[in-house]
Amino acid sequence: MEVQEMRSVLSGFRPGLLVLQVGDRADSNLYISAKLRAAAQIGIDAKHLRLPSSATQDQSVLSINADPAVHGLIVQLPLDSVNPMDPERITNAVSPEKDVDGSVFRKPH
Repeated sequence: MEVQEMRSVLSGFRPGLLVLQVGDRADSNLYISAKLRAAAQIGIDAKHLRLPSSATQDQSVLSINADPAVHGLIVQLPLDSVNPMDPERITNAVSPEKDVDGSVFRKPH
């Protein structure tokens, strides 16, 4: 369903997108900026959550899955952390209902 169609059917609804980044890679920042601009142009409330490079794997996705204001989640890869992080584990932790990227790591059931 298109964003405008959703907003006409559900008065006042504004879909929420969150881009989760670990670290501060310049190339990722550029890519994220483009995603945020594109989302805003079509009426999506897009936010960027940057965790520090000291973030741990457990700090990444789980609380976002429970946030009702976040309808879609993108995990920006690569994960730029000084701590070991398993991209497959983190992307698989994204709720399928919120997985905007259709994670390449997700295994079929």
